[in-house]
Amino acid sequence: MADDDLNPFDDDPEDDDTETSASEEDDDEPLPSTGTLSDYSADELTSVLNKDTIERAPPWLVSMGDVTALMLTFFVMLFSMSEIKSEKYDAVISLISTSTRPDKPVKPQPVSELNVDTTSVLSSLSTDYLLQIFKKKMAADPLLKDLPVTALPDQMVISLSSDRLFDAGSDALSAAAAPVITAMSGVLSQVGNQVEIVGHTDPIPPAENNAFATNWELSLARSISVAKALARSGYPGSMVTLGMADSRFKHLDRDIPEDRRYELARRVDIVILSEAGGQ
Repeated sequence: MADDDLNPFDDDPEDDDTETSASEEDDDEPLPSTGTLSDYSADELTSVLNKDTIERAPPWLVSMGDVTALMLTFFVMLFSMSEIKSEKYDAVISLISTSTRPDKPVKPQPVSELNVDTTSVLSSLSTDYLLQIFKKKMAADPLLKDLPVTALPDQMVISLSSDRLFDAGSDALSAAAAPVITAMSGVLSQVGNQVEIVGHTDPIPPAENNAFATNWELSLARSISVAKALARSGYPGSMVTLGMADSRFKHLDRDIPEDRRYELARRVDIVILSEAGGQ
């Protein structure tokens, strides 16, 4: 019998294999699911992370998320820049409210043919304020920038030369007057003040063969012609027409040369009063 066979302290080879196998099984055993990260060593955490498979998002999903965020930002920006028409919005809300609450009382609507129609009226503005606004707007218009504008107590006067609007002794507007009247109509449409159209003449009486026997008739006919032209050009307000003949000639400055005084006397004034005029 060999000495190696009689050695009582010799380890059994099979036992060594068993211990090695048990050690490998301990290494493969996963970490318990309970506890915190501080309960494990760095080697144990590294072993677990190396063995587990970490799922990452595919590249197309990241790109799709970026595109979705950009589209959302774009539509929010469009909405913030848009203007909601309150009339249509209120009508839609009213329909929705009526459909969701059918028991809501409905305001009775007039059915009689004799009911009086209602309309919105522009409020009047201070003539001092209008003076600054009109001067600024008329200065920017080549057709109106040379028209004199005068401020009087509770009224503002814009003077149109009759020599520019009419032929001598006539109440028919000339071709050159049409663009001036149209431009003035656009300016007057912005305010709700009462407007008066006042015709003036010089002291020279009409010729014997003239269609108008007196300057009173001529001045009134010219004021009516201007008022009709303003209405045709789109001015919606009511107007008062007056004929003053040469009754205001004496108020012109006597230091002005006589020819110039006569020229200034022949005019049609557009008078804007401080009170509302029904527009």
